[in-house]
Amino acid sequence: MQNSRPYRMEGGYINEDNIEEEMEPVMDGEGGQMKSMNGQKYVINHRQHDGYYVSKSCAILWLLSVLAALLTVFFLTYFLTVPSTCPIENVHYETDKTYISSIVGDRVARQHETVHTNGNDNDDEYYKDDSSRTNDKENDEIKLYEGWNPIEYDLVIEPNFDNGKSNGTVTVSVMQDEAVKGLKPIVFDINGVKIVETKVTNVKTNKSVPFEGKVDSTNQSYFIVLKKSKDSLGNLSIYLSFVSNLTDTLQGFYRGKYKDSEYEDEQWYASTQFSPIDARRAFPCIDRPDKKAIFKISLIRPLKYATALSNMPHSESIIERDGHMREVFEPTPKMSTYLIAFHISNLHKSNITRDNEINLPTVNIYTRKEVSGMTNYAFQLTRDILSYLQHYFKIKLNLPKIDLVAVPDFGFRAMENTGLITFKEAALLVPEVNRKSASAAHKVEVAKVLAHELTHQWFGNLVTMKWWTDLWLKEGFATYFSYKCLNEIKPEWRLLEFFPFVESRGAMSKDSDRFSHPISFDVNHASDIRRIFDPISYSKGAAIIRMINSFLGEDAFQHGIESYLKKHEYANAVQDDLWNAFTITGHKYKTLPKDLDVKKIMDTFTLQAGYPVLHVEKNGSTIVLRQQRLKLPFPDKNDTSRWYIPITYGTKNSPGTEIPKEWFSNDEETLVMNDIVTEDEWIYFNVNRTGYYRVNYDLASWQKLIYSFNELPPITRAQIVDDAFYLSRAEMLEYEVPVTLLVISGNDPFDVLTWSAYESGITFLTRMLRREPAFEHFRGLMKAIFKPVFDQIKFSESDEDDDLKVTHRAKMLKLICDFKIDRCTYAAQRIFREWIANRNENKIPPNLKHVVYCTSIREGGVPEWTFAYERYKETTNMNEKQIILSALGCTSEVFLLTKYLNLTIDPTSGIQKQDGALAFESVAKNHMGFEVAFDFLFTNIEYIAEYFGDGFSTLSKMIDSVTTYMNKEYHQQQFERFAKKARKLGLKAIEKSIHLAEEQIQNNVEWRNRSYYKLQKYLDKVIKDLKINVY
Repeated sequence: MQNSRPYRMEGGYINEDNIEEEMEPVMDGEGGQMKSMNGQKYVINHRQHDGYYVSKSCAILWLLSVLAALLTVFFLTYFLTVPSTCPIENVHYETDKTYISSIVGDRVARQHETVHTNGNDNDDEYYKDDSSRTNDKENDEIKLYEGWNPIEYDLVIEPNFDNGKSNGTVTVSVMQDEAVKGLKPIVFDINGVKIVETKVTNVKTNKSVPFEGKVDSTNQSYFIVLKKSKDSLGNLSIYLSFVSNLTDTLQGFYRGKYKDSEYEDEQWYASTQFSPIDARRAFPCIDRPDKKAIFKISLIRPLKYATALSNMPHSESIIERDGHMREVFEPTPKMSTYLIAFHISNLHKSNITRDNEINLPTVNIYTRKEVSGMTNYAFQLTRDILSYLQHYFKIKLNLPKIDLVAVPDFGFRAMENTGLITFKEAALLVPEVNRKSASAAHKVEVAKVLAHELTHQWFGNLVTMKWWTDLWLKEGFATYFSYKCLNEIKPEWRLLEFFPFVESRGAMSKDSDRFSHPISFDVNHASDIRRIFDPISYSKGAAIIRMINSFLGEDAFQHGIESYLKKHEYANAVQDDLWNAFTITGHKYKTLPKDLDVKKIMDTFTLQAGYPVLHVEKNGSTIVLRQQRLKLPFPDKNDTSRWYIPITYGTKNSPGTEIPKEWFSNDEETLVMNDIVTEDEWIYFNVNRTGYYRVNYDLASWQKLIYSFNELPPITRAQIVDDAFYLSRAEMLEYEVPVTLLVISGNDPFDVLTWSAYESGITFLTRMLRREPAFEHFRGLMKAIFKPVFDQIKFSESDEDDDLKVTHRAKMLKLICDFKIDRCTYAAQRIFREWIANRNENKIPPNLKHVVYCTSIREGGVPEWTFAYERYKETTNMNEKQIILSALGCTSEVFLLTKYLNLTIDPTSGIQKQDGALAFESVAKNHMGFEVAFDFLFTNIEYIAEYFGDGFSTLSKMIDSVTTYMNKEYHQQQFERFAKKARKLGLKAIEKSIHLAEEQIQNNVEWRNRSYYKLQKYLDKVIKDLKINVY
């Protein structure tokens, strides 16, 4: 693999690789310029180097001499040492003890009888992880081997912070799978792990078992091929010693540094992130969710690091050697490898932990010392959430403790490891000096993350999907219950009312693409497994669970969950197991027709991609329904997808209920409903939007709903707004409907649900129109709507405002300031300048920080940007850091945007890897920055892939965001060049992201070619009819 370190230049980073292909060097004297393909010039300074010079012939002779010497040494070494080609036969040592060199330099005695070396003296070759950078499809494939099941792991592991390696031993008890005939190899998953020694013993006879050990051609699997004997049958004990990477990519067992006021120097820490398939980076294991086992874990830590944690409580400390302690933890319950976790650091244990008071696990929180005062909010909520979940599921959480660890640099928002949940600091910590110390939005997000991860202790940890095919079984439930339980604990937030316009809408946005994937589908490649951690698995999973909850009713739903969890606890399940449980309770409670089962309904939503639009045609008192898949960029008449749809509705005289009154079978072309509404009465379908579908009406019905808009229930108002904008985008409805709704909604700026529904539609149109002539009239219309709105909501907060109101105000002000309404932008800049004048006292209300920071940096220049970046480096509040990161991308100065992107891949900038995608997206979603972002991504793609790794889809998120404004044919051509380069580099992990991005650009191009001109014409008419001054 070629070195991909970047050249640093004032205009950006340029890769060394393929530099001749992508640059035109023009040198002049001691300096010169390099011109990129887009014409941007980069200055390179050259200087004379001191040293000695030799002639060409002398240099060649010298090189030949060195080569000959190296070859001599190689052959002597080869023939005079023990050959170690792989595979090798068992090597038996005569001595009782074999001493293995510890990774930290000491020698630790271990007893071995049978030793296997991996046969390659090039350690780097074994430690290398190229799984995300290959053209070889086989290397990306996840192969599942049957024949043996793990019973127990006894793992001892020691990280070396200095050299980035871990050494350890693992003893695995395995038993033969009776369902598999023959004596199969025992296969361990590895990734960058070097197997040093192997020993196989029969548990019953305690005799060695002869075997042959080998690593496969991709360095992803370690085979133990047993030789037939009486001792190779029954339960076996596999002893493996190994060396693995202590990575820098936030994957597997990884290391990092953090600053804390408690210490003068930066402090090392080591933490884990094994989900979905990265336990194999830390130690050899059968890394599959269905291969559950008990784990005994011991960590060897240097004494200078006081905190050592794992899934279970600490059992004992043993002096390992001078300066090192072995920390032993209690055995875990039966669990999957992706849920194993351990952590070594000097993080501080929060002082608010109390003894168990209400039959719950002990809760401990670990943070940097200087932010330990921000843990009380999470602590109190954790206890409330656990209490609710235990009561709802009717299953006590059988864990003695739950540690919540705020990891200084962490790839996901959080990870639900059994008994040791890890978080980004911003996803756990909330400053609570007073009510105004943290924004309401931040408190809600922290609560949702906590509820999500705690729900996983049942859905995912207690009952685990058999394979990643059914990832949604854990992520869908965790997402749904993060709303459901908080709706009980914090009813003033009205989270279940917002669910359709956050989760359902987010899922539908992805699910309307032509190449969306089913929620449950076979995955057998690493890139596929990582890719399905997306809105389809999370948000669509949650949306269809909410739909089941609504059509079964609360009692049947709750008892179905209880039955499912109890039947499969400490084991695995597939989606049919869930369908069976719900069918039984649905029939018991008589909410599900006897001739219908849940599988028949739900397979139509999980085994095929997409979702339906329910077309409603009203003829007098008769309603005719038909269904069609919503597919961007326009309807596909040849698509015959059908769903089993629960039909709910409400009328002016008959409020609707969530229990279906009809079922629209996937076998029927139409459904006719007679006498459910009077001729003059309005009707709406999909009550509370509990069904996973959109609704389109005939024009007369749309007009009645618009005319009676204020009479409709709040969720229904928001629902028809969201449906209208998206149906117009898909060419199923004229833009006259959503624009009319937008005009009439300006009369009620505090209709929080309706304005939440507008947000997505307004954002899409703003991005598509931003560089078009029609933007003048669109902006004029928005200013006409928002000016009176600003007069009502104002740029200030009251002590009487609840969390919902202050959050809504912040969102509205962001929209208003984005359209550059003077009174909004001036107010934001005034508050920001007051902060600059008194930098030690930030009086900006937390709820308004994002709009104030972004607006002031966009309307300002270098002083504002530099001030914000300096505050970013100074603050210890991670939520504040993330707000600033988002705002730094708001600047209109192109050179500052370029500088900012450079900082995201500079380890000394203070921008952590966990925030790389956030910073990049803030530039890519800035209409002044998306081309800068694309140029940066194109130029540095290889280095970015290497710097961030493939564990958290950072590069995929960048690719997705960079398409935001791409809606022209030349954008397609540019992206094709980018895709060609990525494929040439063998970046397998982002292949699907590239494909989806190409689809997104195509959708944007089609919208511009087909819908733009119709919208432009209608906007012209609106401006003229309403006599709006656009200036």
